[in-house]
Amino acid sequence: MNPSPADNDPQTSNGSLLYNLVACLYLATFVIVTIFYGLPLQLLVPFIILAGLFILPQPLLGLGLTISLTMIFEHFFTLQSLTIDQNIYKLYPLDIVIGFSALGLILDYCRQNKRKKILFSLPEKLLLSFILLSLIYFVLSLFNLNSQVSVAFSTAKNYAFYPLLYFLILYGIDNEKKFKTIINTILLSGLALVVFIGVGLIRGQGLWTEITPLSTAGARFLAGTHAFYLTFSSLIVLSLISAKRFANPALVGLILWLWIIGILGSLMRHLWLALFFGGLILLFVLPSAHRRHLLQFLAKNFLVLISVILIIFLFLNLLNLIGQDNFINQTSVILQERVASLADNAGDTSISWRLSFWQSARDRWLENPVFGVGFGQKINLEVGTWRIFEEIRNIHNSPLAILVQMGILGVSTLFLFVFFVFKQSWQSFKNYQSLSPYYLGLVAALAAFIAASFFQPYLEANLTGIFFWIFLGLIRTSSVISKSTS
Repeated sequence: MNPSPADNDPQTSNGSLLYNLVACLYLATFVIVTIFYGLPLQLLVPFIILAGLFILPQPLLGLGLTISLTMIFEHFFTLQSLTIDQNIYKLYPLDIVIGFSALGLILDYCRQNKRKKILFSLPEKLLLSFILLSLIYFVLSLFNLNSQVSVAFSTAKNYAFYPLLYFLILYGIDNEKKFKTIINTILLSGLALVVFIGVGLIRGQGLWTEITPLSTAGARFLAGTHAFYLTFSSLIVLSLISAKRFANPALVGLILWLWIIGILGSLMRHLWLALFFGGLILLFVLPSAHRRHLLQFLAKNFLVLISVILIIFLFLNLLNLIGQDNFINQTSVILQERVASLADNAGDTSISWRLSFWQSARDRWLENPVFGVGFGQKINLEVGTWRIFEEIRNIHNSPLAILVQMGILGVSTLFLFVFFVFKQSWQSFKNYQSLSPYYLGLVAALAAFIAASFFQPYLEANLTGIFFWIFLGLIRTSSVISKSTS
């Protein structure tokens, strides 16, 4: 799924492509090994050496690896901790790749004798302020007896370290070819997830779905994180389709419907809503001609979706020796229950748990509405006769989690950062005809992320939160790329 042809740029030359492919295969092999053996020191050391050898000469490769390995291997790449003598240290393969990417960009900047112009205006100042605030809150947590230091450290890492991806993208992607390389990486990684959809449908349960158990009956055909990645991939593809950027729209349409089947099969209700919301935002921001073409495309391809669903269901029923209609009936019942549960708060433990948690969080925030309660804190949660202390970062509502922990000060700083990224980038990519469909797709993807973050701790988990900073960084590159081509 490459919407733009390769050219003679070093980043897209055959030699560079082979180099990137070898790097991805080597590092992916290490990640696969950690699935079975964990991450002991004897595996981490060669991973560090190889990552450094591959990434330092080409820092943009590190950004691509961050995206592709996260989208495919999710928590095995992003949350696999170093273990030494049964002690766990929160150093992840993701951190190593990001670290080498940052170091590579710094070395590249020094090689250019610091002549490269660095963009650092209001959005960047606001993000740096948010990072510094997070570090201050972490330091303060060290002196708070009610704070759990390990939890405070993880929170600070998600709010202060991973936002560095924004700066890596902003300073590393300075032309159209590099920008398209990253977008193509996202789409190709999404294409690889079709394999996970097929495995889930054949097995009757997707790989790694046990991490997020259902609050209703049934089984997921795709892991929630994979469905999360496909949600924003779908919106980017829809934007490119509206601008007729694909040479084979029929094939792309088929892949898109497979993605949507995967999202539905994940049974992640908030992702259904996020995809719908992102689609509405996309229709709103698209030019009228592009909007009309997209609606025509969706109308024409709706029959393709129905056909693919029927073919898959019939094929799986042929393999089901006990009851020809068993699979279809079970699947339809599960989907109906998940949809109906959206309007039945009392009957769904997941929804009722969230509502109770949010109520308790609001009461806790009122104790210090301006500055918040700090990192590493817990909330006394009562649901009926069930009582437990839950970590604030696990509140399943990222904006509320930031509000409770960092108060109005923290959440307003983050809100202003996002607002000014849009404000200072909007005119740049609206007038940039060749890249405008990409940027509008990113806007829709970011809108879907924000909508979904009201129902999951997406900014509190690195395997999802990194894409918030990646999308904002990619959107902001419009201010750099448009100036370099003017």
